[in-house]
Amino acid sequence: MVTARAEVTPTVYLGARTARPATLFSTALIIATVLPFCCIAAEPSFPPLIPLVVFLITLGGTHVLATGYLLTDGAVRRLCRANPIRMIVAPGCTLAGGMLIFSDSDSAVFVPAVLAFFLYQTWHFGAQNIGVAAFISLADRGKPLTRMEKVTIKMGIVVGMFGVLRVMAPTYMIGEQYMPIGSTAVRLMEFSYDVGALAAIPLTAGAFWLAVRAWCRKQYLFGIAIFLSVTYLFTMYLTRDYLLGFISFTTAHGLQYLIFLFTHSVNRRKQDLVASYSPIAIIAAPAALLVAMVIGSLIFNNAPAIATTKLPSIGVAIVLSITLVHFWLDLFLWRMRNKERANWIRARFGFVLGAPSAQRDGKLPR
Repeated sequence: MVTARAEVTPTVYLGARTARPATLFSTALIIATVLPFCCIAAEPSFPPLIPLVVFLITLGGTHVLATGYLLTDGAVRRLCRANPIRMIVAPGCTLAGGMLIFSDSDSAVFVPAVLAFFLYQTWHFGAQNIGVAAFISLADRGKPLTRMEKVTIKMGIVVGMFGVLRVMAPTYMIGEQYMPIGSTAVRLMEFSYDVGALAAIPLTAGAFWLAVRAWCRKQYLFGIAIFLSVTYLFTMYLTRDYLLGFISFTTAHGLQYLIFLFTHSVNRRKQDLVASYSPIAIIAAPAALLVAMVIGSLIFNNAPAIATTKLPSIGVAIVLSITLVHFWLDLFLWRMRNKERANWIRARFGFVLGAPSAQRDGKLPR
């Protein structure tokens, strides 16, 4: 998850030299957000899109393991060594605890733990869009999100959390056989979904107002970004179709994250991987990212089928536990309130955000 967290106001608008990479970056994030929904929605009427839909879903799913690519960055390794409890011990314990909880589907805590996992995952998905909107805000209008804009996006996330468990039923991405949900819980989820659907209406109107206000100021990319960020999870209220209502924004989340990682990989300092700007230096970081994505695809596509006599859900445990580690690491890797992390993001994304000129007089968004 990519979120930017620091109150700031850059005073220098992006100049012509930075407009092109900033525009490309912002446009790529917007395309990543809408493409899965458009392809999945159109696929029933245009079957040739099926391979593209499968590819996008598979590609988006690689982002969890792709987090490991960041360990090729010397600054990230230094962060881990300087904070061994937070960055090494805690993720290890999270992985072990997840394996313990999620490998026994007969346990009384299994179903509640899975439901809690997916509720937090929904927050994780939505919160990344605070970062997406914040980056595009800097790139398109030269200033961070306002407090009202951030609060509106967070309200959209909470509204999405009201409906997500109902839309995921009955499989919850891991198989109906693992998730016996009682009738009372189903009725509660149904009621929660209806509440969320009603709340989504005024929030969508508010998002549209924010977008129109931005467009009137000729901030076209930001206008699109703020509307999408507020309503990001609302596909589930347009349809209860599992692919269209849930997998669309799940896939978009992964694609957004990969764009951040790819941008990082092509803007690496030469000392991070090799000693000079040789041809190897140009391809080393993107190649490392690609390897991490391939490994992630192999694990996430094959692990769910792994089972043993005593631990039938071991494959499910592998996927959920690794994802928990991804959640944990992202909480700290992208934290802008930490000066070191803020400097790291400026160094890696400054060419997109207009740094250093625009950042000398301010900071990045929260």
